[in-house]
Amino acid sequence: CFQKLGINVLGQVDQPGYLEGGDFFPAGEGLCFVGVGLRSNEEAVVQLMEKDYFGTTRVAIVKDMFEKDQDRMHLDCVFSILSNDCVLMLEDMMGADSPTRRLVDEYTIGDDGKYTKSKSDVEFSQYLVDGGYKIIPVTGEEQLQYACNVVNLGGSRILSCHAPTARKICKSPHFSGTMEYLEYSAITAMYGAL
Repeated sequence: CFQKLGINVLGQVDQPGYLEGGDFFPAGEGLCFVGVGLRSNEEAVVQLMEKDYFGTTRVAIVKDMFEKDQDRMHLDCVFSILSNDCVLMLEDMMGADSPTRRLVDEYTIGDDGKYTKSKSDVEFSQYLVDGGYKIIPVTGEEQLQYACNVVNLGGSRILSCHAPTARKICKSPHFSGTMEYLEYSAITAMYGAL
């Protein structure tokens, strides 16, 4: 399929590593986020860093160590990037005292081309705020209705399948992009999303 599209496959993740697409977020040329927990593991991330497949100067591994719930199996179930400085995030997991918090280990590439850990166990929302992001929170009820599962088409052009969250994003002073709501209930009824 990729060959038909003219896309070269760089490589693969070998066992015992495993990684699913819902756990990966490119965040510009300098940073990417990779969730690890139920559906992706740190071994996969290490393999990709060793081969420099991310192509970024920093890799933020977002660790789901405390919850590992099927309803939040991927990073895109609880988080999404709306612009260079604005994100959606499940409010229940925000804060150092949250029992469902996510922790970030950041790896930075050195002059030798190898990644080394530069930050360890930073609470995720704090990591984002420290990085200059504004957070639009979503409730647990909204999250279960696929509030965080939006698609950023680039240039802060967002597709959402959850109307209340689409309105919330548009009303936020932190968001200056465009929003399109898509009726997607036939797919979300089968646990699918954008």
